[in-house]
Amino acid sequence: MVLAIAFILALVVSVVITPLAIRAAWATGYLDRPEARKLHTAATALLGGTVVFVSALVAIAAARALRPGLWGRDTLFLLGGAVVAIGLGLWDDRFGMRPPGKLAGQAAAAAVFLASGSIPNLGLPPVGNATVTLVAMVALMNAVNFLDNMNGVVSGLSAIILAAFAWTSIARGAAGVATAQLAVAGACVGFLCYNFPRARVFLGDAGSIFLGYILGASAVLAFQGASPGWGRLGTLLLLGYPAFDLCFVVVNRLREGRKVYEGGQDHTNHRLASVIRCQTRTVLLLWASGVALCASGLTVLYLNRPLPTLLLSAVWMILLSWAGVRLSRVPVRSSAPLLPSDLPHGASPTPTTNGSASSSPSWRAVWSTTPRTSRSTSSPPGQTPASSSGSTPTTSDT
Repeated sequence: MVLAIAFILALVVSVVITPLAIRAAWATGYLDRPEARKLHTAATALLGGTVVFVSALVAIAAARALRPGLWGRDTLFLLGGAVVAIGLGLWDDRFGMRPPGKLAGQAAAAAVFLASGSIPNLGLPPVGNATVTLVAMVALMNAVNFLDNMNGVVSGLSAIILAAFAWTSIARGAAGVATAQLAVAGACVGFLCYNFPRARVFLGDAGSIFLGYILGASAVLAFQGASPGWGRLGTLLLLGYPAFDLCFVVVNRLREGRKVYEGGQDHTNHRLASVIRCQTRTVLLLWASGVALCASGLTVLYLNRPLPTLLLSAVWMILLSWAGVRLSRVPVRSSAPLLPSDLPHGASPTPTTNGSASSSPSWRAVWSTTPRTSRSTSSPPGQTPASSSGSTPTTSDT
């Protein structure tokens, strides 16, 4: 009952306070302005991550009031690291950070969590176990930060994956951790009302780093709490898509001689949207893939046998490898074309002399030949919302 209350309350609070956060973002300058590498065409509020964090915190506090004995050491350190992650992201959203400083902040957030002693035994010396776990958590924070480049992708996938991790927490009796995971999942679902399919607010680096941290910490707890054996590999399947996209981007950028941390529209979801020609359907497909990966991961975790583990792992390795090869052949665009799904009903994009779009029946020609130039003008909260997300040009690709 308390778990359901945490999820629903976080969802409701998120829906209620997001308009206030949008106004606060415009008042304080927490805005993401258009750039050629981004998909949105108007300045957009960046305090969505704060909304998710505050909403989850309110729900967690309410759950604790209902059941004071629900909390353990893991939950407190989990929240402590979350405070560091959200603070780091807020600073980056407002003032910007260079990659070394950002990585140091992410490592600090992970270190706060690992100070609880939740360090899985990987067969290495204690220092080695801690180092590998910290590096993995930082990598996942950056994977999610990189992936926050299209409306609804990160918040939707995070809600799905956190719900799966909450299931594992409940199974091992960690009700406090499950409450926190479901609270964050509920806050993400509420946030989607303002971020998908059209965005009035973005997660920003604060939101993507925070969610990457929560996912990483949840993976560590799930791995550590699982029975020894093959089932522990199910944790990796739960995080399959963010890990796949990070590997895809890093490999392709290194192959092309580009800096890994430089933003661009070369992610798997960008290329998939070029094929599908609809951002909304692309995001829905990614959510469905997230559900399938989570179902596979939970199956592996609970069966804890070599045959299903090897079979499901092989299927996903083959499928993702095939997708990576095919998507790597899709041309990367330096600026985003308008997709039919991003326009008002009945309208089609055609470029004008200033790079904006007007209505015309020839959107297919535009897609195949002419990129769109982003506008640099800002729009107040009451005007047409932006069409996709973005964040600062440090380690984020958004």
